[in-house]
Parts: sequence; structure tokens; C-alpha cells
Amino acid sequence: MSKKGKSKKTDQQESGLDQPSDSTEMVEPEHLSEEADPPNRAVLAAIAALRSEITQIKDDICATIDVRIQTVYTVLRGELATTKEELQTSITTLEKTATSHANTIGEIEKSASHHSDDVTALQRQVTRLSSEVEKLTEKCEDLEGRSRRHNIRVIGVPEGTEGPRPRDFIAGLLQEVLSLDEKPLIDRAHRTLRRRPEPHEPPRPFVLRLHYFHTLEDILRKAAAEKQLFHGGKRIQIFPDYPPAVAKKRALFNRTRELLRGRPGVRYGLLYPARLLITHNGTQISFIDAKKAEEYAERLFTPGSTEVRQEDA
Repeated sequence: MSKKGKSKKTDQQESGLDQPSDSTEMVEPEHLSEEADPPNRAVLAAIAALRSEITQIKDDICATIDVRIQTVYTVLRGELATTKEELQTSITTLEKTATSHANTIGEIEKSASHHSDDVTALQRQVTRLSSEVEKLTEKCEDLEGRSRRHNIRVIGVPEGTEGPRPRDFIAGLLQEVLSLDEKPLIDRAHRTLRRRPEPHEPPRPFVLRLHYFHTLEDILRKAAAEKQLFHGGKRIQIFPDYPPAVAKKRALFNRTRELLRGRPGVRYGLLYPARLLITHNGTQISFIDAKKAEEYAERLFTPGSTEVRQEDA
């Protein structure tokens, strides 16, 4: 073969190495090395060595990655196992706690239902007992009032003036002050049961029990007619002896009685135990509530109230 032909062939081979054809496979360096020129053989040898090194590096990297992955996997698996065990322990504890709470709540619900029934029954019983207590209180007040029907109170008698025989003293005092025909028959007479007052304090009231009720009525009627009574230069007052509860209820009407006192066309009276009866221009009305009675009296005698009543009529 001529040098020209060999040179053309070498150029084709070099061009084939630089730009391989799609239709032909790449020729291995060891095959080409026999046919290639010395410079080309060196390049091919370097390429082969580089390829070997790249392959080795790739294998090393893959091996390192595999080791690292395996290590991370082992660590994560251990941590996950530990976490799972801890979670399982916590879940077991929570399940036990939830079960305990559920049982406790169930018992509480049963107890609450039972207590609710008891409270309902107790409420009915309390309502019934409250009604009975109210009735018994009214009966006790009535009985106490009846036991005091023959009693009167004399207020303003100086301490010590009664001497050793208070019953005779107070009988003579009543006869003198009220101008009675005879001394009233008194079963008992004593001052209220509390400590003896100091000289600057008001004297204790006298409590009397009269033998006859008509005598009590005469005394109270004359005392009301006289308005002011004096004995030894001291003013005295005579009142019925009411039970404390009744006296407090009657005292609530004092303001209303002051408003009605002296009004033309108005008559009023405080009935036992504590009921105010008002008669105004022939119209009669009674009050148990002292506040309502006071409002009625204020409305009745405030300026312009007459016109209001006419409009209401």
C-alpha cells in the first residue's frame, strides 16, 4: 500500500476517533492501539487509565454512600425503636389513665344522678318543712300573743320608786293617772328582765298582768284618750304587751301612721297582729306590707294627688 493511501486511512481513523458514527460502534483502544500511531496510542492509554480511575472512584463513592446509608439507617432504626418503645410505654400509661378516668367519671355520673335524686327529694322535703315551720311560727306567735292578752307595759316609771311591793305601787299609779274608780286587780307586776340601768339611762318598762280583760281595755282606752300621762313630773306611756316579733311588725307602720295622723276624712287603725286598716272618704283598704302602706299614704297626700285620683276615677 502506498504512503498516500496509508495517510488517507490514518486520517479517516483519526476522524473516526474524534467523531464516532452513529451507525458504528466505538472501537476499543486495545484494538486501535495496534493500528494507531504512537501519539494516539498514548492518548488512548491515558483515556483507558482515566476510565479505570473513574470507575474505581465511582465504586469507592458508592461503597462509602452505602456504608453511610447503612449507618444512618441503623442509627435511625435504633432511635425509632427507642422512640416507639417510649411512645408505647406512654400510650400504655395513657390508656390506663384514660380507663381509670372513664371508670371514675362513670362513678361520678352515677353518684351525681343519685345525689340529684336526693337533692330533688330534699327540696320537696325542705319546701314542706318550710311551710310547716312557717305555720308553727305563726301558731307560736299567736299563742304567745294570746298568753300576753292580759298584759300591758308601762314605760317611764323611774327606777326604785316601786319599792318592795311593785304590784300595789303600779295599781295605785294607774288609778291616780287614769282617774279610775278603784285600783285595778293586778296578778303580777315586774320590770323587764334585763340589767338595772345606769342613772343616765332610761328606766326599764313595767310589765303588768291584769286579772280581768275588761279592766285592760278600760286602761288602754283611757290612756289613748288622755294622749299624755304624767306621774311625779315624769311622762309615762301605756301600751299593750305584744310579743317581740309582733311589735317589730307593728313598728314598721309608724311612718304611715304619722302620714295619716290628723288628715281630714281619714280613719285608720292597726289591727292584731300587724294589719293597717285605712278608711278614706268611705273607702276602706288594709295593708300587711308596711312599704306599700307608706307608698299609698304618700301618694294620697302629696300635692296634686287629688287630681290624679279624679283622673283615675
